Amino acid sequence: MCDHEERLRYAMEEHEYLAPDQATVWARIELLAQIYRRRSLILRSAGSVVLSAGLVAGLVQMHTFIQGGVAALPPAATPSAAVPSSPAPTIRPDAPRTAPTKSPPPAPGELEMNAYFEAGYGWTEAEILARLWHFRDPTDAKVEGGRRLLAGERLPVRPTS
Repeated sequence: MCDHEERLRYAMEEHEYLAPDQATVWARIELLAQIYRRRSLILRSAGSVVLSAGLVAGLVQMHTFIQGGVAALPPAATPSAAVPSSPAPTIRPDAPRTAPTKSPPPAPGELEMNAYFEAGYGWTEAEILARLWHFRDPTDAKVEGGRRLLAGERLPVRPTS
């Protein structure tokens, strides 16, 4: 036999006590496998959530696109029930299509926010109004303040500017 093989065998026999027993190694392998399985499950779940959110957002956008770009207004911004609505005109399939000449309607709350800012109110007043009207978000107070200003009411706070 070769001298190198003999030395190697001797060194392994001498240091055999340093190697962990099979049960310890197997327990560590099981623990690492469980950790990796959990991480994989968490990453797949997070990916599924992101994919689902993207699909829902795409569905909402596609719904708006199919309807011609007109988003439904929330109940607070719809016209009052006293005004009768006229039925929508029927369009024949063979009729020529023309592009709409009107600009798209403003986003819900945009008119109110514009009225609020045009009256000279800012973020500080919105925070005060939110506390006064028990809103969590000062943005909601800006919209409510704009509604009241458009209705001709005065706000309980003076603008600072």
